[in-house]
Amino acid sequence: MLLEASNIIKTFGGFRAVDGASLTVNEGEIIGLIGPNGAGKSTFFNCLAGDAQPTEGTIHFLGRDVTRTSPEMHARLGVARTFQMPVTFEDMTVADNVMVGAFLRHPGRTAARRAAEEVLDFTGLAPLGATPARSLGTPGRKRLEPRNRVCCCWTRRWRG
Repeated sequence: MLLEASNIIKTFGGFRAVDGASLTVNEGEIIGLIGPNGAGKSTFFNCLAGDAQPTEGTIHFLGRDVTRTSPEMHARLGVARTFQMPVTFEDMTVADNVMVGAFLRHPGRTAARRAAEEVLDFTGLAPLGATPARSLGTPGRKRLEPRNRVCCCWTRRWRG
């Protein structure tokens, strides 16, 4: 099991934004979550990504309890999310965007550059490495966004 969330509750004062949501995702699965505006979808994803801690419930990623870990730890483990409107560093190149994520696991510039190049090759973004991120359309920026934050955390999983 890749990701398991059990009985997630998230409250803001007296308002219960998420009320007992559970989710299991196995490796290779793609799961959709639908619901009306205000149903708590974004809040649930914020809990899964570590951007918010649930009031109750547990979240396990690769068998590890990540319920109370920081967003940085979620990223180091390989948890990432995208947003409806992609957020990239528009004035930087695609490769430099990816290096931002690489520095999370590779503090030296040379190692971060090498990891970023590996990720660019793996994702098919290598031909666009020298291109400014602002020149990408929305689909390209969506594809780039999680990579500029945490992609190099995933390289250990790609290698087996």
